[in-house]
Amino acid sequence: MVGLEDLAMLDTQIWMRSGEITAQRLHCAQSTVSRRNADTLRRLGLSMQRDEGEWQLQGDQQLLLMERAVHQLHRLRLASDSSLRLEANFWAGPQLAQPLPESWIGGCWDHVGMHRPLQLLRERVIDAWIGSYQPDLPDSTDPDLVVIDLCRAPVYLIADAQHPLSGRSGLTRLDLDPYPSLALPAGLFPKTEQTLRGLGLWSSEARMKRYKPEAWQGRTQDQVTLSYATPLALAVMPGLVRLDFDLGLISGESLVIRRDVVEERAVQVLLTTLRERIEQLAKRHADLIPISSSAAQT
Repeated sequence: MVGLEDLAMLDTQIWMRSGEITAQRLHCAQSTVSRRNADTLRRLGLSMQRDEGEWQLQGDQQLLLMERAVHQLHRLRLASDSSLRLEANFWAGPQLAQPLPESWIGGCWDHVGMHRPLQLLRERVIDAWIGSYQPDLPDSTDPDLVVIDLCRAPVYLIADAQHPLSGRSGLTRLDLDPYPSLALPAGLFPKTEQTLRGLGLWSSEARMKRYKPEAWQGRTQDQVTLSYATPLALAVMPGLVRLDFDLGLISGESLVIRRDVVEERAVQVLLTTLRERIEQLAKRHADLIPISSSAAQT
């Protein structure tokens, strides 16, 4: 009902949020994107509108979801060019997805929270997501998605190198109490949030809809605000250091995939590539623990 190019054009705009970026990626004019997407939506009986900066479809999407299932299998099994869609966050994208694995294209690398990447996965707009928030990722009861853990790592308490607590040993909660600590809007990471609030942290909300360095780790440049990072996240945050306080929080990187395509060869090749990169990164980060394939899937 909908051609491969037509659905790729629509879904790329939904994924990348921009008709201009879609036109650049698909090597056509922006007016072509607008015209063809309007025609595709008309044929499917749908409309599209912005919701907090993200494109959301309105109407009965049953036919569209069926089309996407077929097109996803085509991408995974038959496509020879770079057509598979991989999303990640601001630290996993550069360190695990660059250079992009063969046949894969990269995404925005700037989502805040898990809701949108998980929605894009469930609706088959994207094919894979490197999820970096293990305590809050879907569990084994999820009917649509499978989480394949790649590594484990502690979450550090971090701050500007000139913070008054930098370099001090044996910090306690009383030492932390005078200082604000970064938080995201309530409910984005409920288990992580509960742990940090239990320590008196997660107190100063960063109201960013997209990841921006100045709105997150940039806030620590005041030399009083505290933040959090895994070893891989800290590696892309220059000027920040680990403080000597155990948050008791373990996270890591996982590949999140739809259950019905996890055995596809393209997915398994991606997994192999990511595991190899984790092994290399673990040589530089002592607290980064790779997870073997036999223990990885939940």
